[in-house]
Amino acid sequence: MRAVLDTNVLVSGIYFGGVPSRTLSAWAARQFELVLSPSILEEYQRVGEELGRRYPGLASHCDGIVALVATHALIVSAPLRPR
Repeated sequence: MRAVLDTNVLVSGIYFGGVPSRTLSAWAARQFELVLSPSILEEYQRVGEELGRRYPGLASHCDGIVALVATHALIVSAPLRPR
């Protein structure tokens, strides 16, 4: 199975636990393949950096998970739709 994680799910899983954290654990256990675009990865990084500034003690934890995502997720480029 493949899934795209909303940035809120990723961030909630890193910082707050609950279902989003279990979702990240399921991905780590290879229960599904994480798929994202370069722009989603950039958003993960940007939001992680913003929250890292708010919660400095957790910044490296978020950076590590985003680095794992960048390394292990399937990153696809989708063509832009004409407007």
